[in-house]
Amino acid sequence: MVLLLQNEALEEVSRSFREYSRSQASVAAVVGSLLAAAAVAALIYVLLSGRERMVGRRVFRRLARASGLAKGEVSLLVLVSRRVLPDNPPEIFVRRSLFEGAVADMNADAATVESIRKKVYGR
Repeated sequence: MVLLLQNEALEEVSRSFREYSRSQASVAAVVGSLLAAAAVAALIYVLLSGRERMVGRRVFRRLARASGLAKGEVSLLVLVSRRVLPDNPPEIFVRRSLFEGAVADMNADAATVESIRKKVYGR
């Protein structure tokens, strides 16, 4: 008799879990589809924004090579551009005021700074 009551109680608990799981299935499906859509949107954003940054870096390298900058000069200019223009590094080649402002706040080698001024900005 006790065993029969125990089995009925276990069956009741099991039935309650199954019913609860079925009632929550639609909520779980909605939440799962929203998470999947957010993940896809995030991936698309990362891919598109990464491409723009890559193009900016490529243009920056081309401009540095065209200006005849040495490795140390390129490294300093990269630091300066990341500091003042993280989204558009090539702009440092045409906005001297940004370069001058950033270099004034940095502990940069004076000879390297002067060399960049001559090669990039012509003075």
